[in-house]
Amino acid sequence: MHQIEFQARGNSAVGIEFYAWDFAYNQIEQVFKPRIIRDTVGQQTELFAIGTHYIAVKVIDNDGLENVEVMKLVVNGDVCCEAQKYRCF
Repeated sequence: MHQIEFQARGNSAVGIEFYAWDFAYNQIEQVFKPRIIRDTVGQQTELFAIGTHYIAVKVIDNDGLENVEVMKLVVNGDVCCEAQKYRCF
């Protein structure tokens, strides 16, 4: 499993109310089913297995207007951290 950090930033003249996250977005059906519903910061960390994943984040402003962004994430093999140069996980 690989830990990935996501950050979302939205702009609105009336301010951002919250973000919602769907870490298992179904690209074929295109149905948004968030697991994280009221994220007021716009930052989440999730674990992913090797493979292709679709992540959707919805931003809702203080007037109730919303927008959804879908990302494709491909996780391949081992990841090495700079701090742990010789230890991969």
